[in-house]
Formats: sequence, C-alpha cells, structure tokens
Amino acid sequence: MEEATVCPVPENAQPPKAEKPAKDSAAVRRKALRISLKTLFYIMMCVLAVLFLFPVFWMVMNSFKSHEQVYATMDSLATFLPASWNVGEWFASYGNLFTTFDEFGRSILNSVMYCAITIAGVLLINSLAGYALARFVFPGHKTLVTIIILLLIVPVETSIVPQYVILNTLGLTSRDLRVVGYLLPGLVSPFYIFMFRSYFLGIPRELEEAAYIDGCGRFRTYFRVILPCCLPVIATVSIFTFMGQWNEYVFAQLMFSDPTLQPLQVYLQLINNFNPKDISLIMASLTFSTIPIAVVYIFCQRYIIEGVAFSGLK
Repeated sequence: MEEATVCPVPENAQPPKAEKPAKDSAAVRRKALRISLKTLFYIMMCVLAVLFLFPVFWMVMNSFKSHEQVYATMDSLATFLPASWNVGEWFASYGNLFTTFDEFGRSILNSVMYCAITIAGVLLINSLAGYALARFVFPGHKTLVTIIILLLIVPVETSIVPQYVILNTLGLTSRDLRVVGYLLPGLVSPFYIFMFRSYFLGIPRELEEAAYIDGCGRFRTYFRVILPCCLPVIATVSIFTFMGQWNEYVFAQLMFSDPTLQPLQVYLQLINNFNPKDISLIMASLTFSTIPIAVVYIFCQRYIIEGVAFSGLK
C-alpha cells in the first residue's frame, strides 16, 4: 500500500476562529436593541406631540365654525374637521371678531408695539450692563454679580405689587404716562444681564485692544466690534423677550383699564366675558394670540435650544 502524503502545515497558519459567529450574533442583538429603543423613543415622542397639539388643533378647527356648529359637532370626530369645505366660510368668525370688537385690531398693534420697544430696550440696557460686569473691575463688583445671580431665584410675581407702588409714587400710573410705567420694569432683567455677561467673558480681549490701537473709543468698540460677535445671544434674548412680553398678562391687567391701551392678552378677557358668549369668536381670538408664538417656535427653535443650553452651561 502506498503511504498517505501528509501536507506540511505552514508556521504562520492560524486556527480558524470559532467565536466569530457568536460575536456576530451579539452585535446583531445589540443593533436590534438599539433600533427597538429608538423606535420606542419616536413612538413616545409622537404620542406626546399629539397630546400637546390636540388642544391647539381643536382650537384652530373650531375657529372656522359658527357658535352653533361648534356645539353641534362637540361629541363627534367632526369637531376636528371644518363644518364646510368651502374655504370662504372658514374665516367668518375672524371677520366677525373685528366687526364686533372695535378695539381688537388696536390690541394687536399694542402688543406688537410693546414687544418692539421692550426688545430694543432690553438689548441695549442689559447688554451694556453685562459688558460692564464682564470687563470692568470696581469696588463691590463681585457683590453686585452675586446679587444679580441671587435675583434669578426670586419669582417675578412677588415684585408686581412693589413695582406698582413705586410707579404710582413716581406718577407713572397716570393715563398719559401709563404706557411708560408699564414698559419700564420689563427693560431690566437679571437673567439677561447674566447671559450677556457670561457671553462677553468668552470674547477675547485682544479684539478690543486691536480696536483701541486703531483709534476706536470704548463705545465705538462696543457697538462696532463686540456686538457683531454676539449675534447668537442677541437672537436668544430677543426671542425670550418677545415671548415673555407677548404673553404678559398680570401686570398689564393691573396697569391698563382702558381697552385702547390693553395688549392682546388682556383684551382677550373682554372677548371671553362678552354676552352673549360666542365660542367661535373666542377660538378665533385665541388663534390670533397663538400664531406669533407658534411662528417663533417653528423658525427660531434652534436659538431657543441654544439659549437654554447656554444658560445652563454658563
């Protein structure tokens, strides 16, 4: 018999890896787990979105109906649909809103004017205060910064009555100066001062020194060099100020009894108390007050998230 030929085994030969299938199966299970968790997360987010958007969607849909149609469809799924598919009939409540309440349009203009003035004043005053605290060292500097930080924990509602007493003492609650008295307390905010100061601390001083060498003064350096570097925090403060001023109700209710001076949020109370009460007019007015905030959230959500993260990190 012939002897069997034995093939030599190379020295560098490695035995086959028997654990590879086990590792591959573990990786597949981990990937499947990640996909399952991500799917569950998106499902939960969709459920929360539906819950939060449910009252807003119901409000908008019922603003397209008449008072009788709102109550006729209240107990069915038709409450989430327009009463008619004729688009021209959808906005009848909005037209009645302006004809029934003469000062409704003025209240919208008042809110826009109050927001614009407040935003401009907040950006100017609080940015200058934050810059001074970030760049200047003076006696009591650290104490002042500590006081500003401590004021962040004080609820705004606790200062409404003292503010009104001070404004009344200064004569700013009279009819001619009532608007000034209403806007004046909102121009200064410890939170915005703290935000600007924190942002200014991150700007290199070399930029200012280079501007001084070129012959710029302190204010010219601030407005021409420093502020253009602060567009993110300026956008964030502007958005927060707009939302706060647009939704402000308590202090405006205290200051304004004349409908011609009331902002939209206060004027809504007159619409709600109107007799006979028309639920479609109420839904239309609430839609008007919600649209600006919704637009700001949709188009400026990046700045809102950055502002929350920035205030938390700094």
